[in-house]
Amino acid sequence: MKLRTVFLTTAAFALATACTPAAEPPAAEAPPAAEIAEPTSPSGPAAENTTDSLTSTPADVAAPAATPAPAAPPAVTTPPAPAAGPTAAELANGRSTYVQTCAMCHGPAGAGTPMGVALTAGLDYAAIREKVTKGKVAATDTMPPMGAMLSEDQLDDLTKFVEAGLPL
Repeated sequence: MKLRTVFLTTAAFALATACTPAAEPPAAEAPPAAEIAEPTSPSGPAAENTTDSLTSTPADVAAPAATPAPAAPPAVTTPPAPAAGPTAAELANGRSTYVQTCAMCHGPAGAGTPMGVALTAGLDYAAIREKVTKGKVAATDTMPPMGAMLSEDQLDDLTKFVEAGLPL
């Protein structure tokens, strides 16, 4: 117990000594104002511009020439408006692809089976396309990726068919 007390006392003393500022030498006093000489004329790179350093320019420097106005930015082109909906041909092709590749798991009307979820839940185009292409998106998904076995047109038509709610 005595050793602990001695150690703590020594540590406290060392800490107090380290935190106490040492006596600083007195700062040199500034020379009296009379000893500071005023410059008789400005000197240095900005000597000509000392009267009002932010607004005046030297008399012998010409004002810069007017710069041309910047060109108008290019016109923004808007993407074409999406079609009103899938065409009858797209829906027919989508139905054919659905029957060949999807109906076995999701059922003929997309109502779902023990192997696949129902597809009538109003999914958007991008989500459907990602799911068909990548398959398992979430950890609980069981769908295999189907994008490699479909052409771009088949994938597009199938996505539009499912998005439309699998119309008959």
